[in-house]
Amino acid sequence: MNLELYVADFSTLVFAHFVALLSPGVDFFIIVSNSNKYGKLSGIITSLGIAVANLVYILLALFGITLLKDNNLLFMAIKVIGAIYLLYIGYLLLNAHKRDIFANKNISNKIKQKKQTLFKHFCIGFLSAILNPKNSIFYFTMFSISIQNDTPFEIQSFYALWMFLAVLFWDIFIVYLVSNNKSKIIMQKYSNFIEKISGIILIFISCMILINLI
Repeated sequence: MNLELYVADFSTLVFAHFVALLSPGVDFFIIVSNSNKYGKLSGIITSLGIAVANLVYILLALFGITLLKDNNLLFMAIKVIGAIYLLYIGYLLLNAHKRDIFANKNISNKIKQKKQTLFKHFCIGFLSAILNPKNSIFYFTMFSISIQNDTPFEIQSFYALWMFLAVLFWDIFIVYLVSNNKSKIIMQKYSNFIEKISGIILIFISCMILINLI
């Protein structure tokens, strides 16, 4: 197996996935809330729940794309739709307004002030991610733009494992960042700038995908 053939596809997947992770979403605010209220361990367990839910969508997307990739016309259409979806996400990020990412009003009201068990923290993270329909669309898009008709299943499985670990370790990294006041100040200061840069990058990636399909 010549792994060099898949470097470009993998690089695109890693880059687009990481850019998406940079932008604060519902999962981010759940992690911030649990970490601030219950400590680092709670944040880490919540991150694990989020990562496991993402893994569910990753596997569903992987097997879905595997079943569809033999149909060249449909597979091409999925790639076009995926690229357009990235373009849409990039547009939203580019037009995002500056906001207080650590304000309590942004936290889901499902999180209680009372003491909770670690299992409940896991469930909060899992439900936050599994009930977000954007996750299923995003991972389906990621696989549609990074998998070719002849991509071996072993390579596809590696892509899936990589994305799962990326979500898990990134969210744990967020836990440690929000546990430090200096880091929180920096995140608040540059969050909107990061969103706009992320939007530009996603738009660029989607345009390159569409150009390569022509």
